Amino acid sequence: MFTFVIYLTETFRLHPDDFVDRDIPTVLYKRSKNIGSTIFNYKDTVEEVKTDEWKTNYNLLPGCDCKDSKFCDPHHGHIVTGDLRFIKNKKLRNLLCKGPGYRERQSVNWKRFMTDFKVSLDNCVNKWASSEEQDVSCLNEWKAKVLHDVQNAIKRLNKKRRYNQKRKTMILKSPKVMRELAKLQKKYVFVPTDKAANNIAVVCKRFYIEKTMKELNIFSDDQKNQNSASTYRTSDEGIDAIVKRHIRYMKRNFESNDIPEKLPFLYWIPKMHKKPYSKQRYIAASSCCSTKPLSAILTKCLKLIEKQHRIMCKRYHTDHGINPMWIINNSNEVHIAIAKLNRRKACKHIRTYDFSTLYTSIPHKLLKRQLAWVIRSAFNSSKKDYISVYSTTARWTSNPREDTTYLDCKKMIRVMNWLIDNIFVKFGDKVFRQVIGIPMGTDCAPFLANLFLYSYEYQWINKQRIKNNQKAIQRFKSCSRYIDDLLLINNYDLMKEVMTEIYPKELVLVPDDNNGCTAPFLDLQLLITEGVISTSIYDKRDAFDFPIVNFPHLSGNIPNKSAYGTFICELVRYARGCTFLSDFASRTLLLVKKLKNQRFTTKRLQQTYRKFCASHLILIQKFDISVLDVHKEWKDLISNDHTESDHTLSDHTDNVVPNDVKSVKWSDELGGSLTDIRTYKLSPTEIHQKRLNARTIRQQRKQHDQVGPETLFLNPLF
Repeated sequence: MFTFVIYLTETFRLHPDDFVDRDIPTVLYKRSKNIGSTIFNYKDTVEEVKTDEWKTNYNLLPGCDCKDSKFCDPHHGHIVTGDLRFIKNKKLRNLLCKGPGYRERQSVNWKRFMTDFKVSLDNCVNKWASSEEQDVSCLNEWKAKVLHDVQNAIKRLNKKRRYNQKRKTMILKSPKVMRELAKLQKKYVFVPTDKAANNIAVVCKRFYIEKTMKELNIFSDDQKNQNSASTYRTSDEGIDAIVKRHIRYMKRNFESNDIPEKLPFLYWIPKMHKKPYSKQRYIAASSCCSTKPLSAILTKCLKLIEKQHRIMCKRYHTDHGINPMWIINNSNEVHIAIAKLNRRKACKHIRTYDFSTLYTSIPHKLLKRQLAWVIRSAFNSSKKDYISVYSTTARWTSNPREDTTYLDCKKMIRVMNWLIDNIFVKFGDKVFRQVIGIPMGTDCAPFLANLFLYSYEYQWINKQRIKNNQKAIQRFKSCSRYIDDLLLINNYDLMKEVMTEIYPKELVLVPDDNNGCTAPFLDLQLLITEGVISTSIYDKRDAFDFPIVNFPHLSGNIPNKSAYGTFICELVRYARGCTFLSDFASRTLLLVKKLKNQRFTTKRLQQTYRKFCASHLILIQKFDISVLDVHKEWKDLISNDHTESDHTLSDHTDNVVPNDVKSVKWSDELGGSLTDIRTYKLSPTEIHQKRLNARTIRQQRKQHDQVGPETLFLNPLF
């Protein structure tokens, strides 16, 4: 990838003043193809299956040689691995280790580029002049200027090593590598890994197809009896008939056009974090299917519905002192809840629960009934008759515009029920209808599951209020749920007794096996000490027995700036998630080592870390340590290749300032403004940015209920 910098101001002046369209033609950039599009073969695998032949000749099919491999999963008896040492070809193995999102760097043929660019520029000029009903010659000066700027840009790029390399064959265009890949794809399926989408897993093809067929109940001889308890049921309708019916429904109800004439296909990815053996997560690939437009509309509406219920529950809490809304969107809401409890040192017990196979266990009858209640309640609370749906959002309204898509309460319930009844998936040459649960992969699936569980939680809590069951009310006061993950603080395992009262019998709620003093939840590890909950970073991928790919490799064909932005994002997440400096430091140092192995430079990492400290002062400040002290201990470590395990930072480093370092006073009374910029060792631009960030920092202080030290030492040494 490369970007041309063209001086648009000068270029803008050169096109005719009498043009109606004053906008400069937009320059579009397209990234090169990633390796995942070539490596992954799970779609081809499931689409090529002849189900009847497999069922009839299953015992006659040639077996696999998985048991002879050291990478064989002992439980399954087949190869299911994320360890890419399985691949013998070194070039292919090293390429796959960079993740499916990796884009191989390509040398640029500038002569061919200029030829293509001139053709494209001519086409642009012709279309632009034609749309303005002007002669092409009126744009000659503008065209010459653009061409001149591009030629100068190429000269500058030719001086850079990145674009001035000798032409070399890409790895995935090497005949030897491609032969090896084709050989592997005949016997194995390459799929993403659950919880680690940038890792490639290798699964025995025979085992992959066999597990999918068992999930779809294809091996059953008595289809009617077996399918009554199965998630999927064989459809008598063909693909074309189903798609045409979907299109007619969408045109009749929403006047939709450009509806994809496809059905989702079913595939699975391995859960490598499940120990002692891996499990499967089944996904309906619904990114381009006939129900996609309706699912997108319902997603916007259900998001608005959930927001309205949050408002309802806030009023409920004001009236009764009870919060029946357990839904959270991220771990930041957990931090806020924990902070309130920590002020009173009131944390005594903690437990997490997980719904087993939530998406494929919800009966459609219950799903429709509970969601209908949720929708009616939201409409009644909003006191509006319609929901108007726009390109990116949905809003309540009483007078919808005719040119917009809008739904009333009855219509929304009706179309939602229709979607639930019309969930189809393909596998091989057969079509299956999902008769139980929600398909993972459709847009609105998380909202359907979330609101379904919320309806039971709200109704149960309301019953306890009516009964005046204070014990239950108090023990369920601090509940948080992220889809199928549930966190309960000071519940004292009451949930084990009443879970069957709250949720339907079809759902299985599994508690963790911890002692009640520690528990993982989302990306946090929670620990109770003397009534206070401390947090650190928790990552399920730490348990994987192979390296995790979760950051871009800079040897690829991507902009470096966006790649270094991931470093800041992770630092922010670590700082928010860690109570103690030592946890933050150890995670950061592990991250730095990993990034340096992926071609990130020490100098650039230092600069990026400096930006993080400047923009997120409050996050560093909570560790009760100056930024300078953190920098001093990390500078030598990161510059040299030390081992992270041999180095930790003290949680209580003395906040001592060396004599040769100047300080900057930070005035809380002035709203976090810099009172002495003359001693602030940053450029005027950076100082101006600090002033712009002052208001945000003040708001953060209020949110955290903390006031930092009067003087922050901001000399950004790394």
